[in-house]
Amino acid sequence: MVTARPYESHRNREMTGFLLSFAFAGLAAVRDVYFGGLFQRVNPLLVALTAFGLCSLVFLPVALARDPAGLTALVRSRSQLFWINATTGAAWLSFFFALRTIEPALVQVLFYGIGPLSVRWVDGLVPDSTRSTLTRVERALHLGLMASLIFAVAVVLGGLSGLGMQPPVLAAVGVVLAIGGGISISISTVLCRALNDTGLSPATLLALRFPGAIVLAAAFAMASPTAMLAGVMPSVLGGVALASFLLIVLPNYINQIGMALASPVTVRAVLALGPVLVFALQRLEGRLSPSTATLTACVLYAVFAVAAAIGRRRGIAAGTTDSQRTSPVILSPRSS
Repeated sequence: MVTARPYESHRNREMTGFLLSFAFAGLAAVRDVYFGGLFQRVNPLLVALTAFGLCSLVFLPVALARDPAGLTALVRSRSQLFWINATTGAAWLSFFFALRTIEPALVQVLFYGIGPLSVRWVDGLVPDSTRSTLTRVERALHLGLMASLIFAVAVVLGGLSGLGMQPPVLAAVGVVLAIGGGISISISTVLCRALNDTGLSPATLLALRFPGAIVLAAAFAMASPTAMLAGVMPSVLGGVALASFLLIVLPNYINQIGMALASPVTVRAVLALGPVLVFALQRLEGRLSPSTATLTACVLYAVFAVAAAIGRRRGIAAGTTDSQRTSPVILSPRSS
């Protein structure tokens, strides 16, 4: 009987992860453009409660039926589960309100771009992990990546984006939300990746990843002076539910599988193309004016982010460690 060589198995996993990550990037681009427009007339908290409630309703029964041992182990890892929920909730709510405030393409640049810049600090948050060691070339590329993010911030604050000039405070809040959400999702991703490496299935992790986001969204909705459902017709609620499933729940599952199969370097490189896809879809949607400054920010980010991902891969090959790939076992291994 012929069996696959370990190298071939790894290569197949990497390719599958790459394709899934690319599918996620495409769906995420559609998500950001669609919800960027929807949030101008619908409260983002309504979408958050709908999407994350659906995610738990869909995947919790699956985990209970197919992986009760993994679900039990995840529940017992209370501290880690708490921080995954806290960082995931903070990231998504920040992201949603950033989409309501500034141009979607620039939200993606800031949200995903801050991750590689904070990777060494984020790595240190995983117990017993080894911080990534950056090469001299990687440090230079990270400076370029930082410059592209600074340029994106200048585009927002200078009124050069597709939204034009906004009140300075509103624009600044959007920038802070996008960057803060990006740091939170980076922490969440590292913690989730550590669980993936123990053998925990993506469906099991998704079953309990979003209760914190639901609680946080509900708390903000109750504290808000404006009713969450004010002016929302029943037909709109049906559309929100369908869009939430197709553009948030399903892509999250695809992304979770992609992260479990592909290396973090591959995932970062694919996601770097996201803002350019968003910009192209914005042109098709027609809600925002086309901005040369926004396109420049997206292209600059994509170039430096892809180059940084390639540099990280070469750094790993040269002997440095990628702690997101070699995170310690935190849950007890389980059989597949």
